[in-house]
Amino acid sequence: MAYVKAPIPPEVYHLTKKANLESILDNGAIRRFDDTECWFCESLAKMKAYMEQTVLCEGKPYYGAGGQLCRYPKFEPDEHIILKLTPCRREGNWYRWNQEIPLNSPPELVQAAAEFSKLKIGYRGDLAFKNAEIIDVEAIDVAEFLHGSIVCRNVQTTSELWKRLSERVEQNWQTYQRNLYDRSPGVLIGIADEIAATATCYSEFLCSGSDLSRRDLSYLLQFENPLDVLRDRWVLDQSTEQGTRFLGMLESLRSEGHAEQDYPLDEVYAQTQKNEMTMQL
Repeated sequence: MAYVKAPIPPEVYHLTKKANLESILDNGAIRRFDDTECWFCESLAKMKAYMEQTVLCEGKPYYGAGGQLCRYPKFEPDEHIILKLTPCRREGNWYRWNQEIPLNSPPELVQAAAEFSKLKIGYRGDLAFKNAEIIDVEAIDVAEFLHGSIVCRNVQTTSELWKRLSERVEQNWQTYQRNLYDRSPGVLIGIADEIAATATCYSEFLCSGSDLSRRDLSYLLQFENPLDVLRDRWVLDQSTEQGTRFLGMLESLRSEGHAEQDYPLDEVYAQTQKNEMTMQL
């Protein structure tokens, strides 16, 4: 039989086009599309060997998901990345495809087929994941990837970014409320507009969660107090243009790029954005 059950891997590697990255991180899953499985390698060594026998063999014939005969096109390193993923679903949906060969094949072919079958593993369905690292193929030049070190960086899914940002905004809001208790009645009356604007932005943020893009989430996460940033811009926009929509205000704030100079930044988040580590095959 061609398909056999495989042990659940603790982590897997997936080769994909850079153009797919945003949708993958938005979905938090690798889609199987027209195939019954989505395919992975269990190590970078296996990924290297798999690529050498497949995508790096320009013109080599193979059978597609629908059984049609195809040929590998020229591989473009600058268009691809490798994702290192930690699967969310731990149930036994993992399978290995044993390469089929004709009966009475010579031992060399049997051995080659067996070795090739060990290079990849399939997940039956769409694979949800909880952690991801991007391994950039472009800068290394395929030859360097195949023979040496690679550079990777941690990334988060859109849902993970939203969770992190919502926790920070909630903390900002709770801190702001506690500080109000220390103010005198006269001061509270004087900052009534600020209080109303802060409460409005807090509410608008919570209501806009599903509509915020990855770019919006990443932009706000760079600030120690994103609620203050949103509030001050909201007050400014309301004074000049009544009825400003929250998402439109955020887009303007992000595109202008002035807030980064006016508000404290989260140094820990900035460091995670810059952090890269070298991994040896």
